[in-house]
Amino acid sequence: MAITINNKQYDETKLDQSVKNSIAQVQQLQTRLNAIQMDFDNAKVLLQHHQKNITDNLPASAEIEEPVEEPKVE
Repeated sequence: MAITINNKQYDETKLDQSVKNSIAQVQQLQTRLNAIQMDFDNAKVLLQHHQKNITDNLPASAEIEEPVEEPKVE
C-alpha cells in the first residue's frame, strides 16, 4: 500500500516498523488535536453565552453601592 508523506509516495511494506509506528502516532495525535480544538472552540462559545447571561440577568436590586466595612474586633 502506498502512503504519501511530504507529497511523495512511499511503499508502506518497505518502511521500518518504527516509522510505521510514528506514522500511526502522528495520525492519532492529529485526530486528538482536532478534537481538542473543537472542544476549545465550543468552550469559548459557551463561555460567551454564560457571560452574557450573567450580565443580562443581574438584578439591579442585588447591586451594592459601597462595600460595607466590618468592624474590627480587638
